[in-house]
Amino acid sequence: MRAAARHPRNLVVVRAGDDSLHGRWVAAGRRDFDLFVSYYGRTPGRYAADAEYHEHRPGPKWPCLGELLREQAALVEGYECVWFPDDDLATDAGTIDRMFAFCHAHRLCLAQPALTRDSYCTWRTLLQDPDCHLRYAGFVEIMAPIFSREALRLCAPSFGESRSGWGLDWLWPQLCREAGLDRSAVIDATPGRHTRPCGGELYRRNPELDPREDARHVLRKYGLQEVRATARYSFESRVQDAPLPATQQIVYWLKKLHARHKHRVGG
Repeated sequence: MRAAARHPRNLVVVRAGDDSLHGRWVAAGRRDFDLFVSYYGRTPGRYAADAEYHEHRPGPKWPCLGELLREQAALVEGYECVWFPDDDLATDAGTIDRMFAFCHAHRLCLAQPALTRDSYCTWRTLLQDPDCHLRYAGFVEIMAPIFSREALRLCAPSFGESRSGWGLDWLWPQLCREAGLDRSAVIDATPGRHTRPCGGELYRRNPELDPREDARHVLRKYGLQEVRATARYSFESRVQDAPLPATQQIVYWLKKLHARHKHRVGG
C-alpha cells in the first residue's frame, strides 16, 4: 500500500475478479482518484501493480466490502467520496473524474453513473437520458454506488446484512433521509457500460446465495416496506440544462489541458 501522503479526495474500491475491467479506468495515467483493488480470484498478487491499495479477499461483494471498511476505516475516512463499482463496468479515468466532480458540485450524498443504452441492466430507468446531466432519485443500485463520506459512515455497517446485496439499495436512501442527507442522483453526464449479464459471476461463484431471502431479511430488520420498482425507482427532478458550476468547469478543463500537454511532452 502507498505511504501516507497527500492524495486525491476521491477513492474507487473495486472487487476485482480475473476478468476485471478496472485497468481501463486507470490507463490514462493522471486522475483525480485513488484505486483500491480488492481481489477475489486465485492468483496471489494479481493486480497489485495496478492500484494505490491492494488486498486479496475471496467472497461476495458487499460482505467483503463491509470487512474491508472496518479494517481500513482510517484510510477510507480520508476520502470525501468513495465509489464501489462492479468490475465489469466499462469506463475511463476522465469520465470517472467528471462523475466525482458532479458529486462534489451538487453535494450529492448518494449517486451512481447512468448506464449506456447498450448495457446489460436490471432497471431501464437507469439507462442514460441524453437530455439530462443528472436526475435526482430516491435510490441508487448496488452495481456502482457512490457515497459521500457522511453517507458511507451511515451505510457501511449495513454492507454485511445481505450476501447478495439485494435489499441494500432500498435501505441506503432511507438511512440517508433519516439523517438529513437527501441529495441522491443518477448522473447521466458520465455513463458507464455494464458489459456482462447482471449477477452472473456472483451467483456462479456463490451458488448458495438466496437473494430474495436477503432482501426480505433487510426489509424485516430495518422495518421497511417492499415497494414496487416503478415507485421506488421513480425520479424526483431532472437537471437538464445546468452543467457543472463555472469553477468546476474551469478545474476540469485545466486538468484535461495539463494531461494533453504532459502527453505531448512525453511523446
